[in-house]
Amino acid sequence: MKIGGFLKQSFIDYPGNIASVIFTSGCNFRCFYCHNPDLVLPERIQENQFIEESEIFDYLLKNKSFLDAVVITGGEPTIHQDLPEFIKKIKGLNLLVKLDTNGTDPDLVKSLINREMVDYIAMDVKSTFEINKYKSIVGEQFNSKELDRIKESVNLIINSGIKFEFRTTLVKPFHSFEEIEEISSHLSGNYYLQQCRPLNSLNHCNKNFRQFKAQEIEEWRSKITKKEININYRTI
Repeated sequence: MKIGGFLKQSFIDYPGNIASVIFTSGCNFRCFYCHNPDLVLPERIQENQFIEESEIFDYLLKNKSFLDAVVITGGEPTIHQDLPEFIKKIKGLNLLVKLDTNGTDPDLVKSLINREMVDYIAMDVKSTFEINKYKSIVGEQFNSKELDRIKESVNLIINSGIKFEFRTTLVKPFHSFEEIEEISSHLSGNYYLQQCRPLNSLNHCNKNFRQFKAQEIEEWRSKITKKEININYRTI
C-alpha cells in the first residue's frame, strides 16, 4: 500500500470513535478544490517519502487499546489493488474500519461490504449525476462509465446494512441549491455539506471559486424536507 500520510489519533474522522487515519497516495480524480494535492499530483507524490506499512502496524499494535478504529482515506484508496489485504490486517487487530471513497469502484466496495471488512463508508458525491457537471469538478478525464459506477456505488452503500454517509464539498459558482436538492433526492441517511478550502487546494491560484456563507448553507438545509435524509453542515 502506498501510504502518504498517517494521523495517529483523531476524534472527528470516525463519528463516535477514536481513530487513526491513513492517507493513501494517488487518485483518479483531479478535483480543483482538493485540499490534499500532495496525495494526488504525481509530481508532488514523488517528492514525498512513503510511510512503511510496518510503521503503521507497529503503532496500531502498541496502541490498539486506546483506539476504536482506523480510517482509510486519500487520495482514493480503492485504486490500490492491495487494499483488501491491508484492511484484513487491520481487522485482525479487532479495530473498526471506515473507508472514504469517490465511488468509482463499486465492485471493490461490494466485495468489502460482503466480506464484512468495512464498518463505515463515507462517499463523496461531487455534483449532480450528469456527465458535464461531474467533469467540471473532477476533470476532463471523467467519462460516462465512471458516472454509472458512481451511481452503482450510491445504491450499494444505501442498501449495505452498515453505517454510511454521503458528502458534497460546496464551491461557488459550481454548486447551487437546486443542484443540492437534486443530489439529495438520490440519497438517504446522513448527507454532509462541506465548505471548500480555496487557499490550500490543488488549484489554489483559481480565483473563480470561493466559499458559501454558513448562513446560505443553513438555509438550504431548512428547505430540503426529504424524510429519508439527514442533511448536516461542516467544514473540512
